[in-house]
Amino acid sequence: MKKRTNEIKNLSQQLGDDGNHSYPDFDAMWMRIEAAINAQDKQKTSASSRTVPLFRGRRLAAVLSAAVFVLLATPVLAYISGKWDFNSLQGVESAIQHGFGQPINKKVTNSGVTFAIDTAVSDDNGTTLLYSLNTGDKQERKWTFDQFDFKDEKGNSIASLDLVQKMNMNWDKGYYWHNWDEESRTYNGFFETSWTVPGKEENVQLSARGLQAYDYVRVPIDLNPHKAEVQTFPIHDGGIEELKVQFMEGGQGQATLKYSVSYTDDSNFNIVGPQIVVKKGGEMVIRSGDKTTRTIEIGGHPEWGVQEGYSSDELLQGDNSFEFVYGVKGSHIEGEWNIGMFTLNKEKAIKASVTRELNIPIHTAQGDSILRKLIIRPTAIKLEVENKREFHEIPYRTVSLLVNGRKLEGWEMPLEYANTPLHGYRQAFTFPARHDLRLTADTPVELLLEREIEKIRYYKKPIKLTAITDEKKETIVNVEGYPVKVTYYTKNGDLYVENESENLKFSGVTQTYMKQGDERIFGKVLFYQWEENWLDWENSNKYVNVYRGFKGNETEIYLFEFYIRHWDRDLKIKLQ
Repeated sequence: MKKRTNEIKNLSQQLGDDGNHSYPDFDAMWMRIEAAINAQDKQKTSASSRTVPLFRGRRLAAVLSAAVFVLLATPVLAYISGKWDFNSLQGVESAIQHGFGQPINKKVTNSGVTFAIDTAVSDDNGTTLLYSLNTGDKQERKWTFDQFDFKDEKGNSIASLDLVQKMNMNWDKGYYWHNWDEESRTYNGFFETSWTVPGKEENVQLSARGLQAYDYVRVPIDLNPHKAEVQTFPIHDGGIEELKVQFMEGGQGQATLKYSVSYTDDSNFNIVGPQIVVKKGGEMVIRSGDKTTRTIEIGGHPEWGVQEGYSSDELLQGDNSFEFVYGVKGSHIEGEWNIGMFTLNKEKAIKASVTRELNIPIHTAQGDSILRKLIIRPTAIKLEVENKREFHEIPYRTVSLLVNGRKLEGWEMPLEYANTPLHGYRQAFTFPARHDLRLTADTPVELLLEREIEKIRYYKKPIKLTAITDEKKETIVNVEGYPVKVTYYTKNGDLYVENESENLKFSGVTQTYMKQGDERIFGKVLFYQWEENWLDWENSNKYVNVYRGFKGNETEIYLFEFYIRHWDRDLKIKLQ
């Protein structure tokens, strides 16, 4: 793990007595920031986007004007530097840099280990604690607490994590993680929970018990990146029996690294996940594609494993070296680290927050939806959506906000399916705040929906497969105006059915089924070596199903679900 090397100067003292702070010239600062940003990062408006001015003439209530003042006038928290990696917590970083972090500065030492709570950030999006752990290590290890308890002042549990709960990453319960800082030789991390202070202020307690170490073992492996066959390495350590690796060269300058691990004891797996590190000249080669852990094909057999995307030039070089890294259980430290009672206050976050009722209808190929609420908090902006059709959602590949013309990326937080006025599917999209964006009562905010996807389920027209034998046969069928090639054959008594289209607007059909009276017999979905670009859903549409123990020489296949990719359909909706 690389340490962030940038250092951010202390710009103020601790929050508290506002009269003691001298404030920077925020107007001048924002002018400089925005001028630099606009010069580097101008957003281009797509000619295919259509702006829908469904919300005209409204302004945020006076509370937002007050919120802007608080947001800009609060001094930046003293303690934030390059020690903490905010890669996945940009909204928390933004809130801290705008003065919404609350210094806690409480620590306790036991058995030579110091556990310290540095800073808290709390608003209606949740609560985050920044902490550090000094174990005296000279090099990186993995440490987990036996028990981690977060309680209110009466002792009622807010979040209680043991090892199993931590592995399950239960957001409702809370989750913590920390990274090694090479310079200070400490572990700096975050505890997150969706719980938030019910009013303006709340006393809470935090304690942890027991520390278990896991040591990293790094084993050089002699991999040949130009060998297409599976390469196998016996490990016999840390509960790992064997490692299987396979390289696949794909198109468009991409290559894939696949590997799976067999265990005699997999208890360490969720603590220190085994991985292969690719190095060139002693430096780690960075992936250019995605990494996923799931059932994949290794040597033609489905196995639980890892698939990573790299640039072909980077992965397939002859001078690369490879390490297999896994964890083994190390020392255990007994004892309790009781931080005790401290106060969380979100009064400033409340003043800098607003919830706006929108109730804006939108119409898509999948039916009608309603944009219900826009919720602005120091850590993030949220948008709540209600869809009229059950189990349907906004049918766009990308959902983002344009704030003063700058794109704000986010993600979906799923809500309940039922118990809504329309008995439809509710969605909530979260867009983490950024320290270089300024909100005012007149700042333009738009919802940008890009690359529409039309979902079609239970397609009623069957595909007739005749003269089924071990010999491959092909038929071309028209599905919603798109040519789909269906290839079918038997192998070892099983029926294989492949489908793909020359037109990538057609997504391909992941799942097919047969009918047996009123019963649907679904095929087993397989992923094959030829699917080297399966991580790139937009540029792949080939799938295969297998029907075990098939009898007969003809049948009808039905398409369960597929998509039409309307990449030229974008929608822009004015929210403010």
